[in-house]
Amino acid sequence: MISDEVICGFGRTGNWFGCQTFGFEPDLIAFAKAVSSGYQPIGGVLVSDKVADVLDSIGDDFNHGYTNSAHPAGCAAAIANIRIIQNEKLIERIRDDIGPYLQKRWAELGDHPLVGEARMVGLIGALELSPDKARRAPFAKVGSAGTVCRDISFASGLIMRATRDTMLLAPPFIISHDEVDFIIKTARDVLDRTAVELKERGLA
Repeated sequence: MISDEVICGFGRTGNWFGCQTFGFEPDLIAFAKAVSSGYQPIGGVLVSDKVADVLDSIGDDFNHGYTNSAHPAGCAAAIANIRIIQNEKLIERIRDDIGPYLQKRWAELGDHPLVGEARMVGLIGALELSPDKARRAPFAKVGSAGTVCRDISFASGLIMRATRDTMLLAPPFIISHDEVDFIIKTARDVLDRTAVELKERGLA
């Protein structure tokens, strides 16, 4: 069992790792940009005792390396980032304060006619766009609505990534309640404008 924690790791879901939030114990954890908040490139794999013991039993050293492994600048950025997360209690804030607030406000977007589902865990969420809200059916041309919505969102000052017709949001850990309110207000306006444009293009 491999847990991809490149985005979900280091606090975003309200725990150190997403696997803790979802209640499973992986054999391997892959991590990268979240460990340094993207300030320096760094990544790695955490290996469980179960896997490590098998490799150790072969008799050779259990190690692996690339040219830039354990690069001092990347490691320094990761250590500094982890200390900030701990000292400012950002994970606790995501779990107990700003995460629940954003989740509540984000869920309000689920009543929009263009949204088949609004979901959020910690500070990572998605809006599933659908031309048929009741059935949550896909668009005939997959990705068309997502592209339109993304472009309108970017032009409105809101960074929502589109994966096919799913709009993704992952704001910074230090986001405020007022900034969450701005996101929801802007996202609703973006959805309204997206619905109009999709009709004009004959995509809805």
